Amino acid sequence: MSDPARIVREFCDLMAKRDPALLRPFLAEDAVYQNTGTPASTGAAAVLANLAGQFAVFPDSYEYKMINLAVDGDVVLTERLDLIRTPDGVRGVPVMGAFVVREGVITRWTDYWDTGLPAKMMSGQNIDGLVPASY
Repeated sequence: MSDPARIVREFCDLMAKRDPALLRPFLAEDAVYQNTGTPASTGAAAVLANLAGQFAVFPDSYEYKMINLAVDGDVVLTERLDLIRTPDGVRGVPVMGAFVVREGVITRWTDYWDTGLPAKMMSGQNIDGLVPASY
């Protein structure tokens, strides 16, 4: 039996390498990835293309820092900081993610976050009051 927590943790840890090919083995052929408020990417190729686009936007830094992880059966919930380089240095975007892992691969991945926050970060706005103080 696969370990959903281990699979999601390894997948998230690989984000720092910014290489979609390394992420491919973790995704079901019909995987669905969605940032809420944006259209879903359906199919492993579309998910990887989406991630490649994100890596291109942030070529200097792209990493997930896991804060908390909870598992209920095949569902893994993550609280993380998605680290990107901003004019003020590397900063974290708070993200809650829900992953469904079946037969050892991710079949569904949904991230919930403030889509306006990175633009504020990139423009140099002070976001200290907009993110949890404990981070």
